[in-house]
Amino acid sequence: MKSLNKKLKHLFIFFTLFNIPLHSAEFEINFINAFDESSISEVIQELKYENNIKDIKIFLDKKKWIERYEIKRNFFKPSSINIFSRKPIFIWNNNSFVDKEFVIFQKSENSTFDSILSINCPRSLLDDIFYFVQNPIEISENSLVSIDYNSVEGWVFQYEQFQAKLGKNLDNYKFENLSKTMEYLYAKRKNPSIVDLRSNAGVALKYDK
Repeated sequence: MKSLNKKLKHLFIFFTLFNIPLHSAEFEINFINAFDESSISEVIQELKYENNIKDIKIFLDKKKWIERYEIKRNFFKPSSINIFSRKPIFIWNNNSFVDKEFVIFQKSENSTFDSILSINCPRSLLDDIFYFVQNPIEISENSLVSIDYNSVEGWVFQYEQFQAKLGKNLDNYKFENLSKTMEYLYAKRKNPSIVDLRSNAGVALKYDK
């Protein structure tokens, strides 16, 4: 009889361990490749008291900056949520991020970034500029700082040491021409502030006084 009671007790413990309701779980949240402290804080604040896995998934699925997530159930230590962040390649119109998969997601108001490319243009032109951002042509070791489009000048590319005006139509020929022009000028120790390639007649240069 004692042996039977002992076996029943073990079975009861086993059954209890594997039938813990999901809402009783406690989660440790881990962020992988996270870049935005404001978005991280929002998730932590929202989930720190949330134990229901279904509600957690609904919340995380709404966050476009999250590329994917993993929820791991553990019984002898805190369960965990691993959140993998999308990595933006530029800021669009000062209020959205765009990643390498061309996924657009909202930039939080408190986000601050100094080293990421800024692009300002209408949505109808975003596809075109995305190609050139994904396939950059090196311009005499000058890093690209920002890209702006306006109806008068067209595309204006701001590099670290100069500005390039490329007009309303972009193509590889213009970038190759720009690259060769800058290599030639730097070899001659000339540093223009503006390189204008809008005219088919040639390249116009402007130097700061």
